[in-house]
Amino acid sequence: MIAFNLKLLSITYLFFLLSTGVNAQHKTPGFVLKGVITGSTDGTVVKLFDIEGQKVLDSATITNEGFRLKGHVAKPTTCWLQCDSEYAVIQVENTAMSFTSILKEMKLNYTAEGGREQTLQNALDKQQRPYERITTSAYDSLTNKLYSDTVHKAKLKQTYKKAQNSYMDVYLAFGRKHFNSYIGMDIVYRNRQRIPKDSILLLYNDLPSSLKATPVAKGLHTYAMNKLAVKGEQFVDFDAKTIQGQPFKLSALKGKYIYLAFGSFSCVPCRLENREIAKQYEQLSKNMVIVNFSLDINRKEWEAAAKLDKIVWYNVSDMKGSAGKIKTIYDVQAMPTSYLIDTNGLIVERFEGYSEENITRIAQIANKKTD
Repeated sequence: MIAFNLKLLSITYLFFLLSTGVNAQHKTPGFVLKGVITGSTDGTVVKLFDIEGQKVLDSATITNEGFRLKGHVAKPTTCWLQCDSEYAVIQVENTAMSFTSILKEMKLNYTAEGGREQTLQNALDKQQRPYERITTSAYDSLTNKLYSDTVHKAKLKQTYKKAQNSYMDVYLAFGRKHFNSYIGMDIVYRNRQRIPKDSILLLYNDLPSSLKATPVAKGLHTYAMNKLAVKGEQFVDFDAKTIQGQPFKLSALKGKYIYLAFGSFSCVPCRLENREIAKQYEQLSKNMVIVNFSLDINRKEWEAAAKLDKIVWYNVSDMKGSAGKIKTIYDVQAMPTSYLIDTNGLIVERFEGYSEENITRIAQIANKKTD
């Protein structure tokens, strides 16, 4: 009788776990975002794109200028809300959210309500938007050649630069002030080169344990505590995997010239560089080994980009995204960032951004035809 009751109790308990556990999983609250975009037309698609995760969280079609998006995020997530060619940056959390904007220049004209992170985003926007409007206006005038003469053009450039510097000063100060938030940590990580390492470590040490466990906080700790790859010194070795899933170790290539380029499928200059290398690969490969280090975490997009760009050289990643340890140690902020490593393992050149001259330069160095 006792055995029967224990068996019955076990079955009952298992049923309880399955019913409550599974139901709880399905009933985990997510976000619901209701929005209105004035000036939009029926049938237009609105997308919510997770920038770090490189994926669409949800999409909807507009009806009477309104839309509704829903889903679930593992943590507060910075997203683009995209409509036509317009976008706005919002902070998505698992809560009820609202969004309103006119379609034109949506990034400057939206208002959003949601969780704590969006409240911080709103406060940051309020401080930055005056400078952002100036930079946008000056940039448009320069791009469309809406200046009367060279003097006017020079003034527009000066206006743009001054407003951009003010915009960045506000951005960095806000990140440091609100470091105990996802948005604050992200700002500091993106601007870590402008902050002394000891200051970053102090900020990190004051974080609660829940935030210390995030990839961005770990990236900042890595940056503050480790020796970084710098021009004039030995490269920093690392392990990764090729796009085919094979183990890769940078030191296995030592003894050859190595061109190590960090980039992403969504980075237009990175893709241009890939295609230029592809054109010259037969000649370049005679004197050096080329290694692309992908910062993508969306494997399908990574594979598709590699195929389109005709990458036949080493294509590797740690699949850790924009705050991974290898990317941090190689101090990559702009994309692409590339290093030329000589046959002795010495970093002889660092490039930020892309131009065709970069490829010419690495070919010259590897061929020892430099002055």
